[in-house]
Amino acid sequence: MDIAPCLYQAVQPRAAKVTTVDQALHDRAWVKQITGAITVQVFLDFLLIWDKVRRIVLQADIDDTPLWKWTANQQFTTASAYRAFFLGQHEILGARILQKTRAPPKCKFFVWLALHDKCWTAARRRRHNLQNDDACALCGQESETISHILLTCVFSRVIWFNILQSVGLQLLSPTPNQLAEFQEWWSSSRKRIQTADRKSFDTLVVLVAWSLWLERNARTFGRQSRNTAQLIQDINQEGNNWSQAHFMPSLLLGRQLGVM
Repeated sequence: MDIAPCLYQAVQPRAAKVTTVDQALHDRAWVKQITGAITVQVFLDFLLIWDKVRRIVLQADIDDTPLWKWTANQQFTTASAYRAFFLGQHEILGARILQKTRAPPKCKFFVWLALHDKCWTAARRRRHNLQNDDACALCGQESETISHILLTCVFSRVIWFNILQSVGLQLLSPTPNQLAEFQEWWSSSRKRIQTADRKSFDTLVVLVAWSLWLERNARTFGRQSRNTAQLIQDINQEGNNWSQAHFMPSLLLGRQLGVM
């Protein structure tokens, strides 16, 4: 299929699946199985395969040997099959960081959805004709995308500044002109932090993102809201809870993180 894709398409699928190599080579039976339109590319593929198979001589006393093309020694391994499954796919920025982040599973799952832009924000619901208004539940001013909720909303920026300031990282706070998406900001910001503090920063990012999403949901579905001071206080309290659960090593208990 990989060597002559056009010729393969000209063969009936059933014939390609059930015919053995021995059957196909016997009296050149494989030629008779070409039933599709003979285009120039099909003919070129035919000549290529003809040249390859005319030199093949099967030996009846030797068993077939399966060859696995995804390893150097052509032997199958589960690891190589797993890697092959993801070939051609684009890695989501921030996914590897999230995988190693210490945080409650439900919070990490939410951030995973956010990285894949799969959260049901007002903007997404409007795109699917589920509602007419896509205004942000936190500020009521702009379209409610996931990056807006977690990063660029004026309400969210106040939260980020105060939380990051408490650990000496206020320079990383998102700005009004922030053009980066949430995952881009996270990835670039952690590179400006000392290596030893990056895991704590990653946990902090998940904590704040989760808290902002909960506040958005409370306003959207529960008609309840907290002001920035109340939410900051609750985030600090939740940070203490995470520290006691060994997710966050004293991050919000007065320790300053280092910026490079």
